[in-house]
Amino acid sequence: MALDRTSGYDMLVQISETEINNQLATAFLAGLVFPTSMSFPVNAGGLVGNAVLNFQTPIADLDRPRPRMGITIPFVNSQLAFTTPLPITISPLNGTITIVDDLQITSDSGTQTLMMDFTVGAPAVTVVFDASSAALLAPLLAATGFTLAAAQNLVAGIVLNELQTTLQQIELSPPIPVADDTDPTTVFDIDVTTVNDTTAVDRDCITLGIKMASDSGGNINSVVSNFIPTGSQSLVMMSNFWLLARVMRPRVATSLGLTIADFDTPLRLNHNVPAPGGRGTLTRLEARIDGTRIRIDGTATDSGTGWSAEATFFFFIDISLTGGALTVTATTPVVNTDVDLEWWVWLATLGLGGLFFGITGIIVAAIVLAIVEAIAEGIVSNLISTNISGSLGSIPPVPLGPIGSGLTMTSVLLDDLEFRCSILKSITVPVKSQGQHTSLTGFAVDLETGTIVTNLNRASDLVWNPSIGITIGNTAGISVTNANFASLTPVQISRMALNQTKILVGNIPITFPASIPFFPHDEIVFGVRTAEGRLAKVKAWRSITDGGALKLEWITYDTPIPALEIGSRWVAVERDNVKEYITTDCQYCTASDVKWRGVFDAKAKLMAFPIDYQWCLCGEVLKDKEGVVEHFGNKITYKISGSKLIIEATAIGQDINCEVCVSAIDFRRQELFVCTKANKDGHEVKCRKCSDKKPLVDLIYIPLEL
Repeated sequence: MALDRTSGYDMLVQISETEINNQLATAFLAGLVFPTSMSFPVNAGGLVGNAVLNFQTPIADLDRPRPRMGITIPFVNSQLAFTTPLPITISPLNGTITIVDDLQITSDSGTQTLMMDFTVGAPAVTVVFDASSAALLAPLLAATGFTLAAAQNLVAGIVLNELQTTLQQIELSPPIPVADDTDPTTVFDIDVTTVNDTTAVDRDCITLGIKMASDSGGNINSVVSNFIPTGSQSLVMMSNFWLLARVMRPRVATSLGLTIADFDTPLRLNHNVPAPGGRGTLTRLEARIDGTRIRIDGTATDSGTGWSAEATFFFFIDISLTGGALTVTATTPVVNTDVDLEWWVWLATLGLGGLFFGITGIIVAAIVLAIVEAIAEGIVSNLISTNISGSLGSIPPVPLGPIGSGLTMTSVLLDDLEFRCSILKSITVPVKSQGQHTSLTGFAVDLETGTIVTNLNRASDLVWNPSIGITIGNTAGISVTNANFASLTPVQISRMALNQTKILVGNIPITFPASIPFFPHDEIVFGVRTAEGRLAKVKAWRSITDGGALKLEWITYDTPIPALEIGSRWVAVERDNVKEYITTDCQYCTASDVKWRGVFDAKAKLMAFPIDYQWCLCGEVLKDKEGVVEHFGNKITYKISGSKLIIEATAIGQDINCEVCVSAIDFRRQELFVCTKANKDGHEVKCRKCSDKKPLVDLIYIPLEL
């Protein structure tokens, strides 16, 4: 046997740290894996209030003791709002949260999943505020006697609690079906570790050891190297022993009309058997890995009246990737035949050696065909099934990252059998809008809808003025990049600063269209955060063939955007005229006149703090922190406290029937507006069914004596 780099496992899967991060970023932008924001109460160390954190793309790193992985989540435009020991709101706050926890395989209902499970053990959580945020926190820290480190530890403890009680886990693979059966191509068990490459190239990766049977071996701690070749995202490696003993051996036996017991492991015939082809005896057959090929060695004999022949042979099996498909081919066998003839056979006829060579050749040809078919069936048909792109099918379901759904093979190498792969993703960030526009004159474009207008004063994402250039409208922002427009991904855009506001006309190249051959074409490419907060990519150039007209092309992705919601709850603060009764259909009811209090909480998501809230009650804008609003003869008292509006009927039995609205203007001057109904009847009736249960004791009625 040649190399064995799978550490005793049937299969080894490695996923690069870069690929894990690309998948995490895509899943985050698609609204999966990790929340875009988190709001939670603060009540520790004498500080009482609320925290809202707006998150950016998480970044995974494997520079940790294995099998631990770190995930760093930057937070921006966030806030801490305290009511105790003094009312104060601190924003905008920026910094990072780093979570370090073990990677583990969890089992549930016949599946196994790679994940970070925050409910098992305790992940290490570190919070670090940036310098500007530390300066904002300084007055509060001075007033409360907290240090910056203590404040960071306080927030870290709160985040840890949220991770364990709310988020609970981050799944880094889909559930993988597992089974304890006799099929050598179904997964039985999965182990996980990490490889922390400490060299300058920092080729860290996640490693998964796959067992295909209950008696399979493997030591995950012995995997200390990254085998992923340069330029590939992942590697699926199948052990030589498993390939020969578990995949090929039963199929070779079947192809030769034998049983698996006729072969020792990994693949060696253990006694003489009838040779294929209808005659002769097969005395030896063995397969082994030789370099980058499978070598087959064998011996076959045949005999007749006055003669006997023995042929030793060998040939090679090659597994390659051709035209996007796996192919199995055999070399021409090398056959050496030794023929033994009685003297009288020599006297009777000459030249029968050619006949004997032909007889042994039939045996060898049958063996070659049987083994090629066995390998083709075992590897191409069974190991490669339905989830890989093109004609390849799929490797058996194995963990391929948070959103990995299959593989596109880039090359195949034997010893161990390596499939060098690109990972297909189960989700992508959807496109909300895309288009292009050409104009000699000025125009404005809304990247969210693709609407083009000639009014340059209208609020839009991009405004083209031939005398100025491209300017940014509303609260949008851009970053110019050297990346190719076609290859620029929403993940790459999300990592840009997106803080520029204009591109001067002199920076937009005048060039030939790309469709004209032999002439140079140049364009400026930039990422955009739209006014509504989505990500887009844009390319622009001025066309020589169209008199210098601006050519603009864009794609806007449907990424998570800032949002505003109103949460509400009602409390009956007083009741009067309470009546209890039972209806004819056996319902127990309570009726009363009620005085209601409603609490409405404006919840901003992904908005830049600080946020200025403006409430409107029953059509009246609330300019004061507290007061009374009259609506159709009824008076409603109100009080504004931070992001909350509290309203209350002035009398018991008074109906409240109007609308509550709130406008939120954030630090970037982005405004969102939302309304909800505030409807409560001043007279409340609550009913429940009478119990149909039998009495707990039997009642015996005694006749009345007169």
